[in-house]
Amino acid sequence: MSAIDHRTTMRERSARLQVLIAGKSSRKKSLSDKICRLLVNRMSKRAPEEDFMRDPLIDNDQGFDAEELERFQRGG
Repeated sequence: MSAIDHRTTMRERSARLQVLIAGKSSRKKSLSDKICRLLVNRMSKRAPEEDFMRDPLIDNDQGFDAEELERFQRGG
């Protein structure tokens, strides 16, 4: 078996395991399902700097003052 075949086999096993864990975590019936849910949540969490949905305005808690909010609501 060559090194490429070994890597491909390991990736296939890893993918099968990920699908199995994701399927188990969606059931939420037993303790092992809850542990799988915890693992999936921990593995799929993005670092804050990699998350494109983050808004620096919200993260820094920079709100609008009353005048800015009024201007925005009036559209001017």
